[in-house]
Amino acid sequence: MHSIKLLISVKSLDEVKDVVEGGADIIDVKDPSNGSLGLPDLSLVKEVIDVVRSLGSKEVSMALGDVDKENKALNYIAFVGGVLNVDYIKVGMAVIDFDVATRIARNIADTVSVFPKLRIVLVGYADYLYTQSIEPLKIVDVAIKTEAEGVMIDTLRKGRWTTFDVLSLEYLRKFAEKAHEASLLAAIAGSIRIEHISLCMKLGFDVVGVRGAVCTGGRSGKISRELVKQFKLEIEKYKALRSY
Repeated sequence: MHSIKLLISVKSLDEVKDVVEGGADIIDVKDPSNGSLGLPDLSLVKEVIDVVRSLGSKEVSMALGDVDKENKALNYIAFVGGVLNVDYIKVGMAVIDFDVATRIARNIADTVSVFPKLRIVLVGYADYLYTQSIEPLKIVDVAIKTEAEGVMIDTLRKGRWTTFDVLSLEYLRKFAEKAHEASLLAAIAGSIRIEHISLCMKLGFDVVGVRGAVCTGGRSGKISRELVKQFKLEIEKYKALRSY
């Protein structure tokens, strides 16, 4: 039975233990005050990695930002992710031009090629029509051309809509299928709520990313261990139902 990994984004060190013990599979480090995929402080990434590794074998991902232009600094940041031994780096493709997106992704891939464990996840935005960014299905093509390992759909403008508000189920299904045909990891985020979990699993996604729905006080609030547990239980419950 196809299952799904639960990715929870943390913004501070005091959230990490609750996320790990709540059952998250991937602990994602980002700064939500600095955008959808806000680049976190280096010190926080290092501290989170140390804590996560001490608590078991969970995976760690690191956001590189919502990238709206070519920038040499991005390659340095990606290289640091490799040095820190994170499992994934997430790159938000906030550009609209396919060739620019391809150059950005290729430069990152070339930079981190010395880290065979590190997987690049390219992120397209569900609200691309409203944010003047490249559409998610084209992000799959960018990933194929640049040998990235995964693709994700997220929302750029937080608090306005969910991924399911702006993209059809057929589009999302096609995104996951196209990713899998190219042997890419398919991930989904964007104000995902617990009632969306069964849909994410039915559509065939491999990873679901969450923050706001497991926080008290919204996306900028603090993560609740109990809410993380509820998401994990929902995944296990739906998996059990589908196995009959």
